Amino acid sequence: MARIRSQIRDAEAKADESLLAKLTVMSAILRARQAEDLPAPHVGQEAIIRLGRAIQSDISGANDVFRSHNALVDDKTLITGMPGHDDTQRFSPTTGEGGRQATA
Repeated sequence: MARIRSQIRDAEAKADESLLAKLTVMSAILRARQAEDLPAPHVGQEAIIRLGRAIQSDISGANDVFRSHNALVDDKTLITGMPGHDDTQRFSPTTGEGGRQATA
């Protein structure tokens, strides 16, 4: 179980790194577009759109990894009878941070 816990945390960290890498590239494209003397203001727009889609995918994928972590914690509790750990918070689209009900 310790090995799986370490591996899931590693997967979570790699998901964050992937997201940060794409955001860095997008930021660089936008800054270059502002700083360079370009023939049109929309240069690089297709790349930005595609990166945006990749970023959305990364966020969705990371959410699934986090949910997997929570599922593993629940399984550990069922198997061992020991309580889970508090290093992950429940996530639901209907709740905000910390599991509190989101308000509009």
